[in-house]
Amino acid sequence: MFFSAFFDPPWRRCDDMRVIVRLLKFAVMPRIHLYADSELPESGTYLLPREPSHHLLKVLRARLGQDLTLFNGDGFVHAGILTGTVDHRAEIQISQRFLRDTRSPLAIHLWLPLMRGERWDWSLQKAVELGVQTIQPVACQHAVVQLGEARGEKRLKRWQDIVIAACEQSGATTVPSVLPPVALDEVWPRRRGAGLVLDPGPENPLMRDLLHPGTELTLLSGPEGGLSVQELAVASAEGFQKVRMGPRILRAETAAVAAVAVLQALWGDG
Repeated sequence: MFFSAFFDPPWRRCDDMRVIVRLLKFAVMPRIHLYADSELPESGTYLLPREPSHHLLKVLRARLGQDLTLFNGDGFVHAGILTGTVDHRAEIQISQRFLRDTRSPLAIHLWLPLMRGERWDWSLQKAVELGVQTIQPVACQHAVVQLGEARGEKRLKRWQDIVIAACEQSGATTVPSVLPPVALDEVWPRRRGAGLVLDPGPENPLMRDLLHPGTELTLLSGPEGGLSVQELAVASAEGFQKVRMGPRILRAETAAVAAVAVLQALWGDG
């Protein structure tokens, strides 16, 4: 084979290179995990709805023969292949359906403070990638973004799109809920499981020193200006335990994400 590369005629080598290039194109096809907001068949031909079809064909630029997995949030994965298009909708040949539960054994309900633009988007995205179960946006006293600015169907739809994209990227098979934003003083009765509130005070225990919280907890993180003295007092009265991440004070968008990662390492996915 080594000598044939030198003694084969040039046109033969060109044909071989075309085959190699074609094979390499298929070999480097990216893994695609796509959300479809509809009922998915166990097998057979499935026409993807228009919005995910546009994403698959125009944004991801999937080609015929592309292997992919579909999910609709029920915990099942549908493996298939792109076989064509019909009226701008992707035609998928589904070959199998199997259960792949990606939920953490620790159900984390994150009360995430409203923040400006990209900071909020980033925290939301990373929290989903790390496996939180629900996200409750909360307006706090020292927040830069107030409740009136965050309300609206368009804003909620944008947040849900970020959640779905994070699920697609991370291979999740269930979709966390993003609830409508509320003022912090309205949400205290909605605590689920143990309650933790991030507070960098040096008198507070580190997260690693806490007792096992069980299978479910609610985590509250503060906004850019931090939680007020009054909010921290109410949190304690409502059964939330203060906890710190370490000797350094983290930015609002970092603190919640870091806390979720530590919780997962201690009592969840880890």
